[in-house]
Amino acid sequence: MEDNLFSLNKLQNDIKAMKLLAPFLNSDQKKQLRVLEKQLDNMVIQTTAFNERFSSYGWCAYDSMSLALIESTNDAFEKGGIENAEQVLINYYTNDVSKIVHWIKNSSDAFSVRNNLIEHFFEDHFTGRYYASVPLALIIIDGAVNDFTKSKGFFAEGTSVDAWDCLVGCSDGLSKLKEIFNQNRTKTNSEMITLPYRNGILHGRDLNYANKYVSCKCVALMFAVADWMKMKNSEQTRKEKYEKSLNPPPMRESLAGIEENKLIREEISSWKKKTVIVGKDIPVSGTVEDYIGYPYIVKAVEMLDAWKSRNYGDLSTYLQKMFPSDLSPRKRAGKCRKIFENKILDCFEILEVEERACALSKVVIRVSLTTDNGPKEATLTFGCVYESNGDHVGVPWRNNGNWILMPWDVRDLYQ
Repeated sequence: MEDNLFSLNKLQNDIKAMKLLAPFLNSDQKKQLRVLEKQLDNMVIQTTAFNERFSSYGWCAYDSMSLALIESTNDAFEKGGIENAEQVLINYYTNDVSKIVHWIKNSSDAFSVRNNLIEHFFEDHFTGRYYASVPLALIIIDGAVNDFTKSKGFFAEGTSVDAWDCLVGCSDGLSKLKEIFNQNRTKTNSEMITLPYRNGILHGRDLNYANKYVSCKCVALMFAVADWMKMKNSEQTRKEKYEKSLNPPPMRESLAGIEENKLIREEISSWKKKTVIVGKDIPVSGTVEDYIGYPYIVKAVEMLDAWKSRNYGDLSTYLQKMFPSDLSPRKRAGKCRKIFENKILDCFEILEVEERACALSKVVIRVSLTTDNGPKEATLTFGCVYESNGDHVGVPWRNNGNWILMPWDVRDLYQ
């Protein structure tokens, strides 16, 4: 395993240490420990194999990358080689990835300010206009990294794209892709290329670059760079948390924690999903008081109230997951104002509510707006997630966390 992955290495060592306590664990705890060890080992094996097999072809694992995608790609490679594996990635980056492209904009201010170009890039990419999408992607990435580092672009010599304790910062990760994509291309080449050679493409030497391989690798690169920025911004906080974990609590507290988590898991297993029928169990539209029995809906309605009253400070707090994590509250409120000040909320209708787990629900809302271009309707989908405010698992009935709105699909706000 890569030495850079400190937290993962520590977790593996912690599991080994816990196995020494096997005589003190009951059968359920032993089983859970085995399951965790198996899952962790599989993740290590899969991500290591992915980078070893595919980094030289222009792909690298990054922290927000789906483990299922990594596993599917490795499986395809084992069954049919590199061409078979790349088709899995091509299919993902020309189709399924469209659901999460807003992650790029939300990763950092450097990408957020380029959102208009990013939207054009993805429009060109998904419609197959690769002659346009590829150079635009390279321009966006280079400029965003330049702003982020306040020094040099992604492809510039001397730009470091390492990051502490994350996949994208591994030796076979972003640094290797930078080295490959930044190769000198000194001769005009009319043969098809399958790697986004920055110098060859932007300097007009690689003429036959407009294909799905190159464009998809640009999409993957953009996600990897976005992850790197998020990890770089959180580096100090993550280091402090890691260093704190190196001083474990006494054995008695550790065993008490195991028992506490066991009790929480039992509570979670006994949780029963409620089917919520809009118009029967809850009103289609109403005030906070109308939804008191559904605190995750209350959070959504409070957000809508802040929107309607044009309180962009509160609105940006409710919708904090829409904005780069490195923004101060004041800057976040300013960016929120830019998005919403010309979208006056007139009314809303709750279209769908689905409880997916005790700490996760889906809420779909249709809003009627007054915009500079006249009346408009938008459909917004939020994931309502209960986040813990401590070290234990957050569950609503213990009041040990807060409901957070996750913008699953808010594309209508930008159209």
